[in-house]
Amino acid sequence: MTSRQVPAAPPGRAVSLTLAAVVLLTAAVLSVAGAGPAAATGPSVTVDDPRAAPGLPVKTSGAGWQPGVTVQVEVCGGEALHGSADCDTLRAAVALVAADGTFRLTLIAGAPPAACPCVLRAVAGQIGVRAQTPLTLAGAADAAPTAPVPAVRVDVVAAALSGGPRFAELFGAPAHRTLTVTLRNPGDRPLGRAPLIVAWGPGGSADLPVGTPLTAELPPHAEQTYRIPVRLPAAAFGRYSVGGRYASAEFAVSTDVYPWGLLGLAFLAALLTVFTAAVAVRRGVERRRAGRPARAPGSAPAALPVFVDAGRLAEVLAAGAGDGEHPGLVSTRALVRELAGDAALVDFRALRAFADALRASPLETER
Repeated sequence: MTSRQVPAAPPGRAVSLTLAAVVLLTAAVLSVAGAGPAAATGPSVTVDDPRAAPGLPVKTSGAGWQPGVTVQVEVCGGEALHGSADCDTLRAAVALVAADGTFRLTLIAGAPPAACPCVLRAVAGQIGVRAQTPLTLAGAADAAPTAPVPAVRVDVVAAALSGGPRFAELFGAPAHRTLTVTLRNPGDRPLGRAPLIVAWGPGGSADLPVGTPLTAELPPHAEQTYRIPVRLPAAAFGRYSVGGRYASAEFAVSTDVYPWGLLGLAFLAALLTVFTAAVAVRRGVERRRAGRPARAPGSAPAALPVFVDAGRLAEVLAAGAGDGEHPGLVSTRALVRELAGDAALVDFRALRAFADALRASPLETER
């Protein structure tokens, strides 16, 4: 068997083939990457008009947010590099994210504490997500933004709900509590006017916002206490949570609300219904018993004689004729008692037998 030697390709042609292979491989990779799903986008915030002026409304909307969370939107200077310290928190607006992950609100633009470049920032404090978009603010000074300094740590010294149940609350009136929060700045740098965000909700969730007071600057190694009234809805029942956030500090407390007075009234109403029904049944039984002749247990009805003495009958009739309530009438019951010689009432059968005996016994025969 003879071997055949294949001539080698020229160097230039080999280089061309290698470049062509690289180009085809790159195109294939790009086509596969382009065919895949688009990269997921995070939460965003936009404005209808990027040009704004202090004191005028700014219409904004957001998309891609977690449904049910509360978003705070505010105008910030210095590109919000220092967080809330660069933002106009006094005129911030709050919105609740809808089921499709969107929200829409209108806030009044104000002058942020830091110089522009300005942005419109949206923050969801419960989940630590934020987004921002550029905003041109008329009349605001421009300056190069400075690098942010490390965040100042804040400690929650105490957080509690006070205010026991009032009398009206026991019968379904709205429950009123007071949230007392004590914050402390353990660092060596002062903390600016960070917003205090508080929300409440049934069970373990707290996503319904509560109006909070304006905060003040927190000096180094200083403490500040805030008292926020919390109003729970009418006929509240069960456990409710109240939570919030201040700068980097978060807190959560809970309270139990039960309208015992309302529950007691419902229980008393049920008992009264049962008692009324029992009384009605008992009275009905007593009426039926009152319509029957009374007799000793186990005794037979009083026996009536077939014949009676005419003279005694005349005496009874004469005595009964003097009845003042019924002139000229004789009490049938008294007549039966006298002639039968028994004070017990007789039944109707014996009474009919007595009447038949009288009709069958003429006075002439008795005499």
